[in-house]
Amino acid sequence: MAAKSKNTNQATEAAKKSVLAQTEDKTTQLTLTIPNTLVQTKKEEALVSLAEKLNIPGFRKGKAPRELTEKRINKQDLYNEMLSHLLPEVYAEAVEEHQLRPVLAPRFEILSISEGNDWTVRAITCELPAVEVGDYKSFVKGYLQTAKIWTPSKDGEQDKKEPSLEEKEQKILEAIIKNTKSQIPNVLIEEEVNHKLSRLLDQTQKLGLTVEQYLASTGKTIEGLRAELTQQAREAIMLELALNKIADEEKISVDETEINQIIRASGSEEQAQNATPQQKAMIANVIKRRKAIDRLVNI
Repeated sequence: MAAKSKNTNQATEAAKKSVLAQTEDKTTQLTLTIPNTLVQTKKEEALVSLAEKLNIPGFRKGKAPRELTEKRINKQDLYNEMLSHLLPEVYAEAVEEHQLRPVLAPRFEILSISEGNDWTVRAITCELPAVEVGDYKSFVKGYLQTAKIWTPSKDGEQDKKEPSLEEKEQKILEAIIKNTKSQIPNVLIEEEVNHKLSRLLDQTQKLGLTVEQYLASTGKTIEGLRAELTQQAREAIMLELALNKIADEEKISVDETEINQIIRASGSEEQAQNATPQQKAMIANVIKRRKAIDRLVNI
């Protein structure tokens, strides 16, 4: 029996295929072929799982005969249950196979699903693009000269007034965006735009407005709003990538104490102790970017 199981696994693995296509901006497409043997295995598991939730008169919950439960289970529900287990598995294996480092949860597109055949699915995601910050110190320093405000002096001439810290930081951020070169993946921009639109929808609903009413009140069209949000998303992502790169160039580090201080400031000691590695990594990156800005303020 063990030998048979091993041969079945080998046949399944051999039939699995993933084809990688990646554009210059690091948008990544994985075409995944799921062998029918694996599809059938997941089908059996899905049928058992869905059958356990069925209430059929005359039988205890989940105890009805197989042929009866199969007739009661909607085909779309069955496929959804199968895919919820199949897709993470085959996607993770393909990512490992091609040694990818995706930064975005994949968007799946079903290419072909039919009984008795292999299934084909496309996963769309992206990796971080290359980022060039050039001689950022010189560029920022030169850009800051334009931040000085001209004010009339007592003798009628104009003097340069140093900007406030807030004005200086804003100029630094503008300089970084102007100086940075990177091809931001469109899927990453689209994801950020969708988040912004979702937040806007929540805000308008809380105000008792529809999106149409909000657009009318601001004199914008949906196309104009999306274009505006797309530009904002592009600049926000560019800035984040650039500051991460500058923090690396400056060898800026963050220790555990700093991370825990931030968590405690926004939560509690318990939250600091229970923070996941992913949460801590996210907070560490925020601190690094803040330190990068502070360092540029003082050049």
